[in-house]
Amino acid sequence: MCDPLVGGLISGGLAIAGGMKAAGDQQAVIDAQNNANAQWVAYQTQIHQQQTAEENKRRQLAENARQDTLQKVSPDAYKQVQETEQQRLNNLYLAPGPQTHDPNVTASVALSGQTSDPTTISGSDLAKQVSAASSQARQRIAALATANSFGGSTYGAGTEIPIRFAQGGNQINLEGNIRNADLQTYRTEQQVEPEHFTIGPGTQSFADISKTLGGLAGSLIGSGISKAQWS
Repeated sequence: MCDPLVGGLISGGLAIAGGMKAAGDQQAVIDAQNNANAQWVAYQTQIHQQQTAEENKRRQLAENARQDTLQKVSPDAYKQVQETEQQRLNNLYLAPGPQTHDPNVTASVALSGQTSDPTTISGSDLAKQVSAASSQARQRIAALATANSFGGSTYGAGTEIPIRFAQGGNQINLEGNIRNADLQTYRTEQQVEPEHFTIGPGTQSFADISKTLGGLAGSLIGSGISKAQWS
């Protein structure tokens, strides 16, 4: 039969070894959890910095678009658009059409014995009338070009300025939409939790066995010592 003292020492050794093994496993789990927590903190810090930088970027781009739009629709820009369109329309309206030959003028000149068109004679009433009519026509054409340059002609202020407003607004809205989408993504990423580590049932069972062996070792050693004293 095994000596109780020897059995107690063996049980005690096993209890110590088992306790060390269980403690080592528990510490490994604690270390793994601490490492996972540190990685999670680093990840959250990184995405927060990225989100802040991205929001600042989108806000700046929206502000740039706003400032650019204000310049494009400023009074000076409006005047430039109107004057440019006025000149274009004026040139368009005054562009010479196809030249035609009037046989009535030729016959009249031939009968009178003149060798040139009477409308070219300096000081004649006809020349004055033609000149006055031409001047009035040019004035009306210029007035029409001016009026249309303010209105809805192809490149007029009434067309171009609203387009510039719309383009600027679209760019500002785009930056705002991108920023909101990024914010939604960031809020989802914030919900990510660190990896969780738990002590497995085997480790806990091993620790319980070690405690039992420790108690048994104490009993056996006590019994062995008592037996030795009474021997």
